[in-house]
Amino acid sequence: SADDNSAHGDVMMNTVYQEESAARMAENRANHAVLAYENATLRQALERAGGQLPPSYLEQKRIDTKQILSEESQKVSTLEAELIALKAELQKSQKEADELKKIQSEYNMKSITTTTRNDKISHTSFNVGDVGLFMPTGRGKEGKRIYLAFHTSCPHRYLSYDSVEGAPDYVLGRIIYQEERIAGVVGTDANPYGLHAGTKFWVLTVETLKKG
Repeated sequence: SADDNSAHGDVMMNTVYQEESAARMAENRANHAVLAYENATLRQALERAGGQLPPSYLEQKRIDTKQILSEESQKVSTLEAELIALKAELQKSQKEADELKKIQSEYNMKSITTTTRNDKISHTSFNVGDVGLFMPTGRGKEGKRIYLAFHTSCPHRYLSYDSVEGAPDYVLGRIIYQEERIAGVVGTDANPYGLHAGTKFWVLTVETLKKG
């Protein structure tokens, strides 16, 4: 009958309504749980921030990055200033060292030319009894320094290794013996100074008067 159909329809509508209400309630409970979690998270962040509302994540990152860049820029500026100061100090020290070296060189030359015996330095000829000034020109066998006599058109007078102790910047000595030799093959004991084969040279043994 019509009444039965109407009652059946009311039951179905009530059922649908109850199901929709239950779904909405479940959704509301889920939303409530999410909001509760977010509120708890914000509350913790607020407590960490000392009671002040913290800025957004991206804004905080921007502020942090800007602060880091500012600090690094200050460090770079400080290092650049220190580098400039160090360069200036190094240049000053180098200038002072060059001046001292010049003064020392002038003093050494004056000291050489005024020996205790008032001897003159030979440079145009070399004989036993003469005083020669020998200066380093390189290194030879076993890395030992080679000393060549200061001369004027009188080359290839070398100081014997036995007359040198250490590696002085010069040797002033009186000749007590000299040996004439002919250079052999380069790189052999017959040619210790790297001369052209067949070149005549002399090895001088001296009594050291001064060295520096």
